[in-house]
Amino acid sequence: MGNKMKKFLLCILAVSMMTSAGSIYAANDEEQLSDEAAEDTSSATDDSSEEAAEEEVAAKRTESVEDIELSADDAQRLLHLIGTVDGLDIYYKADEYKDEIWEAHGGNPKDKDDYDKDAEPTQDELDAEADIELMKKVGDIVAVNPESGKAIASFDNKNSEKCDNGVNYLSDAGRYLLTVDKELTSVSSIIEIVSTIDDPYLFKSEDGKTLELMDKDYKNIISTYTYSGEEDDMLVYYNSDKTQFAWLNKSMTQVYGTFRYAAENDSYKMLVDDRSAIIGLENKETGYIWWSSPIGSTRDEIATPLLINELRSSSVLRYGVPARRAPNNYLRSNTDDCSVSVTDINGGIKVVYDYSKVGIKYPVEYTIEDDHLKASLKVSEIEEENSSYITTEVTLLGSFGAADSSEDGYFVIPDGSGALVRFNNNKTTQKNAYSQKVYGSDVTAVPTKQGSVTEQIYLPVYGIVRDDDNAMLVVASKGDSNAVLNTSVSKQSNSSYNLCNFTFTLRGTDTFYMSGNSTEEFTVFESGKIKSDDIELLYYPISKEDASYVDVAERYRDYLVEEKGVTAKTEANSAPMYVDLYGGTEKETPILGIPITLKTCITSFSDAENIISSLKDNGVDNMVVSYNNWTNNGIKNQVDDSAKPSGALGGSSDFNSLTDFLTNNGFEFYPSSDNRDFYSGNGYYSFTSTSVRVSGAYSRIISYDRAYGIPDGFKKNMSLLSPQYFGEVLKDASDSYSSKGLNGISLGSLTSSLYGDYGKKGISRYSAMNMLTDSYSDIDSKLESGILADSANAYVLPYVNHITGVPISSSQFDMFDEDIPFYQIVMHGLIPYSTTAVNGSADSETLLLMAAATGSNLYYDLIHEQTSTLKDTDFDVYYYANYENWIDTAAEEYKLVSSILSEVSDSTITDYQVSDDSVITTSYSNGTVIKVDLINKTINHNGTEYNLSEYAEKGGIEF
Repeated sequence: MGNKMKKFLLCILAVSMMTSAGSIYAANDEEQLSDEAAEDTSSATDDSSEEAAEEEVAAKRTESVEDIELSADDAQRLLHLIGTVDGLDIYYKADEYKDEIWEAHGGNPKDKDDYDKDAEPTQDELDAEADIELMKKVGDIVAVNPESGKAIASFDNKNSEKCDNGVNYLSDAGRYLLTVDKELTSVSSIIEIVSTIDDPYLFKSEDGKTLELMDKDYKNIISTYTYSGEEDDMLVYYNSDKTQFAWLNKSMTQVYGTFRYAAENDSYKMLVDDRSAIIGLENKETGYIWWSSPIGSTRDEIATPLLINELRSSSVLRYGVPARRAPNNYLRSNTDDCSVSVTDINGGIKVVYDYSKVGIKYPVEYTIEDDHLKASLKVSEIEEENSSYITTEVTLLGSFGAADSSEDGYFVIPDGSGALVRFNNNKTTQKNAYSQKVYGSDVTAVPTKQGSVTEQIYLPVYGIVRDDDNAMLVVASKGDSNAVLNTSVSKQSNSSYNLCNFTFTLRGTDTFYMSGNSTEEFTVFESGKIKSDDIELLYYPISKEDASYVDVAERYRDYLVEEKGVTAKTEANSAPMYVDLYGGTEKETPILGIPITLKTCITSFSDAENIISSLKDNGVDNMVVSYNNWTNNGIKNQVDDSAKPSGALGGSSDFNSLTDFLTNNGFEFYPSSDNRDFYSGNGYYSFTSTSVRVSGAYSRIISYDRAYGIPDGFKKNMSLLSPQYFGEVLKDASDSYSSKGLNGISLGSLTSSLYGDYGKKGISRYSAMNMLTDSYSDIDSKLESGILADSANAYVLPYVNHITGVPISSSQFDMFDEDIPFYQIVMHGLIPYSTTAVNGSADSETLLLMAAATGSNLYYDLIHEQTSTLKDTDFDVYYYANYENWIDTAAEEYKLVSSILSEVSDSTITDYQVSDDSVITTSYSNGTVIKVDLINKTINHNGTEYNLSEYAEKGGIEF
């Protein structure tokens, strides 16, 4: 146990120095059935309430004190001795103690017939009254230390429970547990609590050699522990068969925990506290323990008792009250609102969480697999006994791996390319805490105002990296379609802890305003049974010298290959340019003074062939080409499920000429069929084929005014295709593509957008995800080149051959400390990918340098017509894409980057270092090292340095 103890002790010592406290959630529940919740949910409106809250918090962190104004002499005089135990005299107070006191002082004059109520009291009468007042301040039983001459504890009958040995009494301050016989004629034992802060049920014997753990009623002994010795500055106690143990500090004033080993395999052991279901995952080789809840959180210096309980809760339930149409509320498992029952199963434990006040109950299994811990909840086993309360969200192990304010390390957040959130980064504003839905927001609920432009989470993972050579990959292997990733740092989380976790949405919600009242918001909940996926979390420990986010990414890449069936699609010596072409769009054109909407050619098939030919002539010898809006339905933004080339772009003959040209030159071709947003027509209509919001309204895709972010009243809203039609539409498209001899397809936004249909069709995001993956699998089996994804969520990865538009940055939220290429490190050597459009970047030079640093192939949007033609069309966002302005530059950029990246195209990234905030060094599995200097604009590869400024002067890249 030596190494384990050392690691554990470091955690404990750090906890002792904490200066703030915390919670996973903002404490703003509107309706909370828990009596304890009031301390956290009520708003302090005056100084007195704030002071009361502070006093309550301080009291929670202070050991209780038995404050009794009774001497040993008074006890002997006024009480009845039961017996002596461990050097303490135990007295009881008679029911008729007042009569006894008066009798000792000559009787009560009020009982006499000749009592003179106006007479001055005698000294005996004054002494009797004083003794009676003294007795009112002590309990029914008192423990006295004859050596000090003072009472040390007072016990009341109301705090007693019958037990096998008689009656157990808990002292008024909760520090002592006394056992006497029912007749109060003998005393069995008296034991003192170790700490009222840490564990109100663990008591120690007078000599400190024995510990007794009581149940919540203080009626029965759960476990008895005997002192075993001191290890690594901790006191260790074992039960009789050494299957359970307790850890205390050397002064016996703090409880570190009471645990048992529930399961183990060749690599790991599982520790568990059966009362709270707190879990530890111990590495048998190193002794390092990952905890599901921070040890020592009971001594947090700011947290309210509720927030401390939340930190110590292995499950948090969020429930809804449909009748009130009010926001959801939280209940924590480590409170009286929930009873926790732990039983052993093969490889671990099964925990039943019973939130009896709302009638919601569910079991969770925690098991040790070969190289990880698994937490799993089957939603079919969630019991909802009271229809007034419904399950809306569940968080499992929300404090897993929590780091306190003294620790160094960071969280790995897969937002966009990826980002790091360093522990204790002093970004403490609560509103900046991170909470984003995995796979992007559900677009059925269209906001009334355009939100901020952000990246999304494409991978259902996060990482924890500590500066003690330990890291952790956490994967939402099930329930990912409804997962929300939450991150907050110390103080920002209302705690001294840095926290990261997944919350799983089991029922969707939507909001609306009644009768045009924009200030009174109502919440409506997804109806019917829970339709979400089961929940499963996998925790992969990583023990390695100088472990980093690269190791986390590598472990996730292995997971994708081993568990998700993702196969390597990269080829050696291949670094293609990705080209996205745009065919036609609709535009209002005045004819005889009347505005008529006509199909307008932006890039015809012959134009497309000319563009690709020009790139080839300029030295681009490896291309992956996609083509948007190339059919009439695509141009009209109707559901596009047939591979019929538009006559407005040149018709079938010109299209066949283009495909022959691409095939003959070895270029891959992925015509696009993007069917998420549509206008009525081609058999799909806005009132029958559209997704419905949870609120019951049709979901419309709004075009926003670019200046003000409000809906653009001049553009017609599009409809959102119901997932019910995914299989039908994509099958028709793949069949049509296959019959026309096309080998690949681009699905546009349907590889990065996930949403449900909450009307009568009752399709959850989980069901929609399954419908999509079934269609992806069908396409992959029919089309030789498979699918090109315009950015890809994790569930798409087994079915795609290329990914374009991979961001090189995160959403750059205020709480992020550093952007990292986490997505790229996972994918490199697995699936070829590209940057976002180089020519669409505000800083294309930096994008080019970052492409070289992150192993990203280059990607360009290109059109044939002058950008003025795009005015008042859906293509006006491609104002930068005229091919004449980019052919030469794109070719030169490609030749530079391709010559570097082709050497590592099928290798994995093994290290990624950033120094001086501008010099990036990327190492690959084949030994290649690429160094990029963002300030000096140089790329160093195999001893050759490319200076972009000099390169431009020589007639190469132009910026």
